Amino acid sequence: MKKNFSINILIGFIGIFLASCGSESKKGLSIPAVPEVTEKARRTAAIEFLSDLLNSSSNSADIYYKRAKLYLEDERPKEALDDINDAINIKANNGHYYQVKALILRELKEPQQALEAASKAEVLNVESPELFTLLGDLYQQIGQYGKAKLYLNKSLQISPNNGETYFFRGEIAAKQADTATALQLYHQTLNLKPTFLPLYIKFAEVYTALRQYDLALFYTDEGIKHHPKNADLYFKKGITYQRAFQTDSALASYSKAVKLDSSLIQASFSAGYLYFKIRAFRQALPQFAHTLKINPQYPDAKLYLALCLEYTGDFAKAEQYYSEIVAETPQDYRAVNGMWRAKRKQQFDNYLPEDFEMKYDTSSRNKYETPHRNIDTTFRQLQPKTRLNLKPDSSRKN
Repeated sequence: MKKNFSINILIGFIGIFLASCGSESKKGLSIPAVPEVTEKARRTAAIEFLSDLLNSSSNSADIYYKRAKLYLEDERPKEALDDINDAINIKANNGHYYQVKALILRELKEPQQALEAASKAEVLNVESPELFTLLGDLYQQIGQYGKAKLYLNKSLQISPNNGETYFFRGEIAAKQADTATALQLYHQTLNLKPTFLPLYIKFAEVYTALRQYDLALFYTDEGIKHHPKNADLYFKKGITYQRAFQTDSALASYSKAVKLDSSLIQASFSAGYLYFKIRAFRQALPQFAHTLKINPQYPDAKLYLALCLEYTGDFAKAEQYYSEIVAETPQDYRAVNGMWRAKRKQQFDNYLPEDFEMKYDTSSRNKYETPHRNIDTTFRQLQPKTRLNLKPDSSRKN
């Protein structure tokens, strides 16, 4: 009996040993987790693959077409336009090529040219709800609301759950001053397509205009959750904060917008203007300089840059910018006055005091107020010789 007991113990040890060996071997054979591949990475790989095909073989209209769509999704509309034009040059009778061209031109803010391309797609027998929605949007952009409604209704007959279609119907209602209907249609879009970027931008605009700043900020934040690198959402958020008199938050939003998209000069100019209003002229300078670098004709950017240079003591450069404005627009009295001020300050060494710090500090916002006109105190205020004896209203006695 003892012998059997010993054999059982031995078998047990062998079983435990084999089990431990099996678990160790499994550890070596386990497959590591596959790293997550983002949508952008997939697009980049697909674009590289199609580019290799185009480089290694004869031109194919279909390959150009597919790469154009990928470029458009990747927010590279100029490259997309080159590809779709190449596809059309090779094969000019494909309506789907013209539909993609219309989408690209809409992205490039060319609604009239986009409408021509979309109409060509319709002539070539493309009858999809996407095309009808696109035509409806383009017609509403150029103010032809009757045709826009016709195409949007055709789209809804084919695809009643297309969120974008409701959005463009809301755009028409908004432009016709029917805000209640517009908001109702926007919310239908939200239920059907919650990732649609233009919807959140529109919510920000509408609720900011209605002074419902909390709702405007809520929807911009919701949009940022879906599109965290979209500069327009941060720009709209900055406008809302500015209207709500939250200067620091507005400046942070504008700066984020410019960081994400350096070409969004509306944001850099808005940041510069806010800094200028709180007399943080040194902080305003690079904002206006950036705006001018991207667009030398941006309204008032050169004037505010000259003012900031003047207020920070760089009178020679300020005079240079004022002179350029006067040469372009001789009737601009602001620039004319600024030019003579800058000349006078250089002539008489009328520089700012050394302790005139222009650092952004909201606590010292009123420290450097514009001098008020002096009042001559030699004239004493006239006092009435007799006091008026005003009796109380007898009707109020009781």
